[in-house]
Amino acid sequence: MTADAPDVKSRRRDIALGGAGFLGALLLVLLFWSGTPRVQQPIQYNHQKHLNLGLKCSDCHTLYANSPWAGLPTTETCAQCHQEPAAGTAEETKLLQFTKKSQPLPWKQVNQLATHVYFSHQTHAVSAGIDCATCHGDMKNQTAPPTKPLFVP
Repeated sequence: MTADAPDVKSRRRDIALGGAGFLGALLLVLLFWSGTPRVQQPIQYNHQKHLNLGLKCSDCHTLYANSPWAGLPTTETCAQCHQEPAAGTAEETKLLQFTKKSQPLPWKQVNQLATHVYFSHQTHAVSAGIDCATCHGDMKNQTAPPTKPLFVP
């Protein structure tokens, strides 16, 4: 046995313990850090149901053609079809309460861009003709509103 043999074993042990500690910390971060917090919308809007009825994105997201922001449905927009109960669902009942009180729907913003980034729906969807699904995914299969960003910037 050489004189430096214990130092080699000690060094290997230190490397193994350091690696195990790093992997353990990484595992904890991956398990408990969700990245972007999820949001809960006031109405569990069913995109699939409305798109199957023939509505288009622009029927509810009315600002995209003339504004950088696509806009979220207003109570007035929803009331065009939902003045009286049609489906009798709990979500429709919530919507009717907002419309009867003339209260705005308190939608929560899901997508957040960095402060140095400028994005315009008008430029992309209207001028460039990019389909909504290119960035937002196939909403025809979504039965609830997004709770986290649909894309990773």
